[in-house]
Amino acid sequence: MKRILISLVFTCVSLMLLGQKNSSDVLVLIQKNVPNQGRITIHQDPQIEHIFNLDILQSARQPGMHGFRIRIYFDLGQKSRKQSEDVATDFMTNHPGISVYRAYTSPYYKVSVGDFRTRDNALKLYHQLLKEYPKAFIVPEWINFPPLE
Repeated sequence: MKRILISLVFTCVSLMLLGQKNSSDVLVLIQKNVPNQGRITIHQDPQIEHIFNLDILQSARQPGMHGFRIRIYFDLGQKSRKQSEDVATDFMTNHPGISVYRAYTSPYYKVSVGDFRTRDNALKLYHQLLKEYPKAFIVPEWINFPPLE
């Protein structure tokens, strides 16, 4: 009985990860009547569906994921705003197709580039950028979903 319950939980989670819009859709798919193949009935606490729905809403509010970017500029001072604009513009000109993010977190202006799922992916570009940006470093950040390769 425990094995069946565990496999059902894994099935629910797997189906959710495949992009279902809400948890009730997943449960409807699992409980669907398929001719000559039997029927699955799920008895669960309503809180489980509530928790799934909360997770889906949270993901919709803040799209993206934990990942890495390369910080190519990080400074404070009177001229740092203009310098960060110049660095971002130069990078966009010299490296089209790579996302550039400029941020201000008092008192620092920051310019970060790329959206990388793993540190290893970020390292590939990091080594290329070191010649042009010797003070660059990799930072963990909340990133936009990078394109699938």
